[in-house]
Amino acid sequence: MKKVIGGLIAIVMVLGLIQITATASHAEEASPKVVIGTPVVQMSKTSKVIILGSGFKPGQEVRLLFTTDDGLQSDIGYALNPEPKANENGVWATTWEAGRYVGQKLVKQGAYVITATDADYKIIDQAPVSFAQSGGDDAAKKKKKK
Repeated sequence: MKKVIGGLIAIVMVLGLIQITATASHAEEASPKVVIGTPVVQMSKTSKVIILGSGFKPGQEVRLLFTTDDGLQSDIGYALNPEPKANENGVWATTWEAGRYVGQKLVKQGAYVITATDADYKIIDQAPVSFAQSGGDDAAKKKKKK
């Protein structure tokens, strides 16, 4: 059931990005938007976060920042694949390999913000992302051991 709900959330987010892109292509001065394709991320050493953007200038480089609970903001560019750079339509997509943050306990269960900036770290947009314990899988593994 959780996977179905997660899948539906992902579909809604992608459809939202498509709507933002369509709206941006019709507006003279559309402001850039960032959307998290996986708004609820299951915490594990292999956690991944899909991040998408639209309304950017073609060829624009984008920096992504993550703020921890203690207020420390860090550039997560080293863990992005591919590096976010707007294509000729002003859109981009990347995946953040967040497992290192989970493994080092920099991420706990809860809501956070991903901040998109330009190359000079001027804030462009922000988007929420939530991390949740992967209780369903762990519970199933514990039952098998018994």
